[in-house]
Amino acid sequence: MSPADENLAAWLEAEDGGRMPIRGSCSLGRSVSNQVPLPDERVSRRHAVIQAQQDNEFWLVDFGSRNGTYLNDKRIAQPTRLEHGDLVRVGPFQFVFRQPAAAVPGKTTRTHSDATVSEIKLETCWLLVADIIDSTRLVQELPQDELPLVTGQWVSECKQTIESSGGRINQFMGDGFFACWHDHERIEVNIHLALEALRRLQEQSRPEFRFAVHLGKVALGGVSVGEEERISGSEVHFVFREEKLCAILGESRLLSEAAQGRLAALVQAREVGRHPLGGFDGQFLFYTF
Repeated sequence: MSPADENLAAWLEAEDGGRMPIRGSCSLGRSVSNQVPLPDERVSRRHAVIQAQQDNEFWLVDFGSRNGTYLNDKRIAQPTRLEHGDLVRVGPFQFVFRQPAAAVPGKTTRTHSDATVSEIKLETCWLLVADIIDSTRLVQELPQDELPLVTGQWVSECKQTIESSGGRINQFMGDGFFACWHDHERIEVNIHLALEALRRLQEQSRPEFRFAVHLGKVALGGVSVGEEERISGSEVHFVFREEKLCAILGESRLLSEAAQGRLAALVQAREVGRHPLGGFDGQFLFYTF
């Protein structure tokens, strides 16, 4: 083991004691392109991913694989946060998730090998929050073996849509996710394509979900884990509150005034009025499409 390996914040420990470091996103699957290739027919080509997120969290996400991803012998049906000592099983392969610092109450210090301190800068970004509608009802309605396929395939298709348009899922949250795009010239075309793809996915009805889109300046930088970028600021809180407004208004998708202003030439949207958002002064104009 190299000195760098001794300073890992998190890793997968194989049955033979081998360590597979987790930095940023760690993909598992049959394809050799995965960080952890698992050569077995019971494993899908793109089976699952472990993603490092803000505050030193690591989340296990299944991509709707036929044979499933198991956490402590229970098949996961949604992105799930990992804890030190958890048992992860994919096909015939079994690993123990190790995150020693998290096992010590109050200890969250990152080491130099997995954390990068960078200058905090303000940058305009497109922000999107998506959430499955009434996931409790979905659990009750779908057969137990069908639920992970439906939710996992949804996550996989959303992730592919966002990444193919130049964006990135920055955070998984159980029933949903937070994604972002760096703003640049003509990014509106990519955003429009992504929103249309998500709208078509909504029309498939399973699972039903809603999403909100905002454009604003966020703080980038500080301490990040691996390849993950730390994103913070009031505009991030804004888009999360905007997604909650979706539910209140009974809308499946919302655009903030700032987002619609840039998309007006591409998106035929209609106003849904001005509304207050918790934690923000005044009222804000929103659109749906």
